[in-house]
Amino acid sequence: MRFCQIKFGSAEYELCLALRQQVLRQPLGLSLSQEDLRGENQQLHFGLFSKEQDSLLACLVIHPLTPTTAKLRQMAVVMDSQRQGIGQVLVTETEDFLRRRGVQTVELHARTSATGFYEKLGYEPSGPLFNEVSIEHQKMWRQL
Repeated sequence: MRFCQIKFGSAEYELCLALRQQVLRQPLGLSLSQEDLRGENQQLHFGLFSKEQDSLLACLVIHPLTPTTAKLRQMAVVMDSQRQGIGQVLVTETEDFLRRRGVQTVELHARTSATGFYEKLGYEPSGPLFNEVSIEHQKMWRQL
């Protein structure tokens, strides 16, 4: 697998948008909106590609909140590749990237169906459950 930062507006970014739509919004009967994408030109985009076919396997977005805190958002893994450790590789590589740049804390809003995944990676729940994009979420965080 090949981990890389993805440039906003690039062909790889468009692949990420398509994957995010397919995995995160379509099952809910929703579409990525302009509101969802606002400010993404100021955020960091990462992807994990297969070496064999150089196809996108997973992606996520990092929203820098302060020089030492970032928010992980919009993580998506190709449906056929889920539960194979790909998401873990993507998160770990992204955290290493952020750590080298001085980020000390990562927070996220996890769908309740994904909290176990993030807990295995060291994230802790914070605060009450809440609704976002029509489903229940849990705020989580992790010290790098």
